Amino acid sequence: MNCRGAQPLLLAERDGVLTPAQHAELASHVAACASCRQFRADLAAAMDAVKADAAAAPLPDIEAEWRAVQAKLDGAAANTAPRAAKRRIAPVVWFGAPLAAAAAVALAFLVNRSPTPSAAALNGDTEVAAHADYVEVADPNATPIIYTDKESGWLVVWAESAEPAHASG
Repeated sequence: MNCRGAQPLLLAERDGVLTPAQHAELASHVAACASCRQFRADLAAAMDAVKADAAAAPLPDIEAEWRAVQAKLDGAAANTAPRAAKRRIAPVVWFGAPLAAAAAVALAFLVNRSPTPSAAALNGDTEVAAHADYVEVADPNATPIIYTDKESGWLVVWAESAEPAHASG
């Protein structure tokens, strides 16, 4: 094992996720390598400093904070009671106006849309035609077959090979 492979294992060692084989290999490398011993010591010192800082951080009194939040909410509710009636209608306006605009746009698209080819074909107004300039198939021995469905207007293309499929075995 070299130092490049040992350093990630030293980090994993702090988490306690090494297998016994990895732990033994790491221990023999660290015993022979002063650089990795120093890295392990620096890592331990850094972790101890982080733990000390976390332990020294002041924690707020949760009960006192919750009472302060409740008092602010109660005070805000008392101050806004007359405006509550005005606020009930605001969501209707916020959501109603954009929805009405979207409905108007959708209606405009639907009214100005020309009939679909199948609907026009059923009315007898127009004739549905399909055209394929070029069809490419993967098998050079296959014959492409092109069919236009007059009812739906779909152009259907498939390829049929004259040779039987080869059985692998």
